[in-house]
Amino acid sequence: MSAPTILPASETSMEMLCETMLDAFSDYAIPLQLSTKQFADMMCQRGLDLASSRIALVEGQVAAIWLTAIRDNRAYLISSGTRPAHRSKGLARAMATSNLAHLKKVGVRSFQTEVLRNNDTAEALYRSLGMTRHRQLDCYSLSAPDHVEPPKFQFKQTTWDEIAPKAQALLEWEPSWQNDRHALSALPEQVACLSLLDGSDLIAFAALQSQTGTVQQIAVHRSARRAGIASALVAALQTQMPGRAMRFINICDSDPAFRQWVSHMGAQEMIGQYELRMSL
Repeated sequence: MSAPTILPASETSMEMLCETMLDAFSDYAIPLQLSTKQFADMMCQRGLDLASSRIALVEGQVAAIWLTAIRDNRAYLISSGTRPAHRSKGLARAMATSNLAHLKKVGVRSFQTEVLRNNDTAEALYRSLGMTRHRQLDCYSLSAPDHVEPPKFQFKQTTWDEIAPKAQALLEWEPSWQNDRHALSALPEQVACLSLLDGSDLIAFAALQSQTGTVQQIAVHRSARRAGIASALVAALQTQMPGRAMRFINICDSDPAFRQWVSHMGAQEMIGQYELRMSL
């Protein structure tokens, strides 16, 4: 086999990046299933930067991908994967080395990603690059209810950009990369946002990624908690996606109140992730 060639991801097509990603995850316990459009949306939401992302070519074919995003002076690994036939040949490390050198050159100061808690192989690679666990993130799935009660509060349908400046003040912890304000602003047509207002004051809100059924952010002002507002927000969102399960992805495990609430709602815990970070 010829030596691999590491190139910026801009040297190939989005279709090929999608194909390689699907092949790389094809033998997972739950194979990744994405259309080209869904892949493009995922990359848009997370802020794919083709110039810093890397591909590994083996005999002229894309054998592996290392897809990254940049926001200000921070970078994020969206996804990395190697086709099954090309594993254990150092492709991921070669792409990572090239990518990290580029990030430092353009002034990026930190690098982060998430990894499933049971993916020891991937975490070992990230740790060997200098990354360490920053926090533990929990994930939950909430089944669609048989019946949804009418909302007890007068929620207003808003756009994310309308409430974004005030929403951040209600948060107790920093959302993960895929759920932060940039991600919510990237695909506004796919975000269903409900707000509870008192005049011009924001009391509570929830933002749902309608294509995936993922609640990206939900928060209630401290003065209005324990009144059933968060549960009512979820119920109101469920009326917009009847028959579909709802997901809560990357919830910081240092928030015991959220864990207690989501458990009370009947949500089932799924495999969580570790958020890893390193300085550059």
